[in-house]
Amino acid sequence: MRKYLFAAVAAVAIASPAAAKDNSGYVGLDLGLLVPQKQDVDAAVDFTNPLTTDIAGSKVGSLKFKKGYDVDFVGGYDFGMFRLEGELGYKHAKAKSVNLDNGFVTAFNAGSGLALTSDDFDLGGKVSVLSGMVNALLDLGGNGGIGGYVGGGAGYARVKEFGDSDSGFAWQLLAGVYAPVSDNVDVGLKYRYFRSSKLNMADAVAFTGAGAGSGGVAAFGVNDRFTSHSLLASLTYNFAHAAAAPPPPPPPEAPATQTCPDGSVILATSACPVPPPPPPPPPATSGERGR
Repeated sequence: MRKYLFAAVAAVAIASPAAAKDNSGYVGLDLGLLVPQKQDVDAAVDFTNPLTTDIAGSKVGSLKFKKGYDVDFVGGYDFGMFRLEGELGYKHAKAKSVNLDNGFVTAFNAGSGLALTSDDFDLGGKVSVLSGMVNALLDLGGNGGIGGYVGGGAGYARVKEFGDSDSGFAWQLLAGVYAPVSDNVDVGLKYRYFRSSKLNMADAVAFTGAGAGSGGVAAFGVNDRFTSHSLLASLTYNFAHAAAAPPPPPPPEAPATQTCPDGSVILATSACPVPPPPPPPPPATSGERGR
């Protein structure tokens, strides 16, 4: 997905290097598909019976998510080929499946007397991310036609899952293309790669043992980063006014002329016609002799 968008932006940069809506502010809305990446799952089990060996905290499997949605609001300023913007974003997805190591499931069942499988463990069901980012973008093309951009951002994100939440630094990479639909409105397509700092969240659940097994408390959580890919449709309003039409060119000046001796009017750069030669003298009269 990323390579196609970067190729499109590169093609735009070669075809039309001028930027659109220079030196103006803008606001926008992005909405689209979120594809979260799987996360490592940690777990620890504290059995009530002191004779049952506890399970120390460690990585015990992974959690996969269904596709979700990603929405954000942006506002910024276009300096020409460079844009600076602020972004407020929200991401949400539901859990798809959890894959726990057989060793952990076996140890849990041995201590609790239960007969659970990996699918029987409910680990919270969803994830949500609220983020505030500052993005710097290289804006290429536009100028009333198709344009594109690449860049990145950094900021702060709050991730909630496993009934708990954690916050920290986050960063992202961005690429997109856009086209105008009016003097002030652009529509486009945006790709986002998002990554949070390492998170530490857990949810403790009490359980009852079966038969001679022990009850206790099982704590499942994540000690990993939230990472995702997004493909978004974007709508942007530019505050720049449409450029005024240039004034019409002045009418051409009339060429200079001159009047020749014969009364004709010609261009000043032309030569007057040569006047005709004088008529020949009349012939001599006949009969005059004796002189």
